[in-house]
Amino acid sequence: MGEISMNYAEAEEYINQIPRFSKVKSEENVDEILALFGHPEKKFAYIHVAGTNGKGSVCAFLDSMLRMAGKKTGLFTSPHLITTTERMKINGQNISEEAFTEIFEELLHVVKVREKAGHLHPTYFEWLYLMAMLWFGRQGIEYGIIETGLGGRLDATNHIAQPVLTIITSISYDHMEILGQTLTEIAGEKAGILKSGVPVICDGSEPEAMAVIRKRAAILHCPLKVIEPEQVKILLNRGKNIDFLLQDRYDNKSYRIHVQTEAVYQTMNGSLAWMAVKELQKQDSELQQTEDGVFLEGMAHMHWPGRLEELLPGVYVDGAHNVGGIRKLRESIAASFAGRPVWLLFAVASDKDYGEMIRILCTIPELKGVTVTEIENYRRTDLETVASIFRKNWHGYVGHSYNINEAITTSEQQAAKYPNAVLICAGSLYLAGSVIEALQR
Repeated sequence: MGEISMNYAEAEEYINQIPRFSKVKSEENVDEILALFGHPEKKFAYIHVAGTNGKGSVCAFLDSMLRMAGKKTGLFTSPHLITTTERMKINGQNISEEAFTEIFEELLHVVKVREKAGHLHPTYFEWLYLMAMLWFGRQGIEYGIIETGLGGRLDATNHIAQPVLTIITSISYDHMEILGQTLTEIAGEKAGILKSGVPVICDGSEPEAMAVIRKRAAILHCPLKVIEPEQVKILLNRGKNIDFLLQDRYDNKSYRIHVQTEAVYQTMNGSLAWMAVKELQKQDSELQQTEDGVFLEGMAHMHWPGRLEELLPGVYVDGAHNVGGIRKLRESIAASFAGRPVWLLFAVASDKDYGEMIRILCTIPELKGVTVTEIENYRRTDLETVASIFRKNWHGYVGHSYNINEAITTSEQQAAKYPNAVLICAGSLYLAGSVIEALQR
């Protein structure tokens, strides 16, 4: 392996050049590579999470609770906001650049040998997943919380034969060119992560999607627990944190849970994670001895960047990037910022239903103005197009700037004209990352 030597920047550059998608089903390729390393993904309890929105948040809530209970956890999520190392964490800490580079070089050596023998080169996501599994397996984690990249059925993460638990978060329209044009088709792809006899926890907000998941769970004899929206009731919304009541219909119990967020949508995500840890207690004798207060502390301490996160006083960033996510964001703005003037900074990828996203955003109460910018990405949507759709749906001020830093400054200045206003930056996780990075500087 000595003939390949790179630093972190070179390794990241190599990975960024790898194609995002493959036209060939490559699940076997991932499994074969992991087999060469002794199947590190089989050395820990694998928790598999799919869904359209909320996957990362559910993973983060669950990770926080398990760590609070003394478990050593690995967390694999996507996309990253600023640096690639965010995608893989152990006990809440990103992989170091040194460890990242070391594992990268090992994987590169194996892949190059296999390529000469006619095997496929892993895709971008597969490469990072393989690296995470190698790192997790070697570091002796107890639980690996693994978020799917896209869909579920054909996702690289789905090569695992026997996870200890599967979770399906909210399902809505996104990536339809790959996953299907209806909720039934999309849910079928997400339900592809279900495995025979493995328990599944599910967000029951969409009846059409739930019908597919229930049928699949029945075929595979998966114990299924569904959380309906009416089981999650907000008791107190202080604007900075929320207390809510989760009614567990399966164990006939109720739990009062506190979360540090303005995002109302996190109550359902937190509920999914809570039900998940309750299911894990049945499998893990150490977790059985853990008091609920420990898990509640884990819930209260969870922090997940870019989800209605306050970066500066009155300046928030949210990664909502599809119709379902924008609808949830609008609900949270109305609930947590009631009566406060709102300024919106918006950018969106070209493969989203941005017309409907914009229509929803234009119904935000107390919306005072919009600044449109572009994400620094090949998937950007021309800001003139976006601005024109805002103007068709809303008759207030719509400005624009091609420069994100300038757009942020302008938006802050405009919002400051209104007492107690909030600035919401939303529409794309790429925008969220750019805003976080800019304000950190």
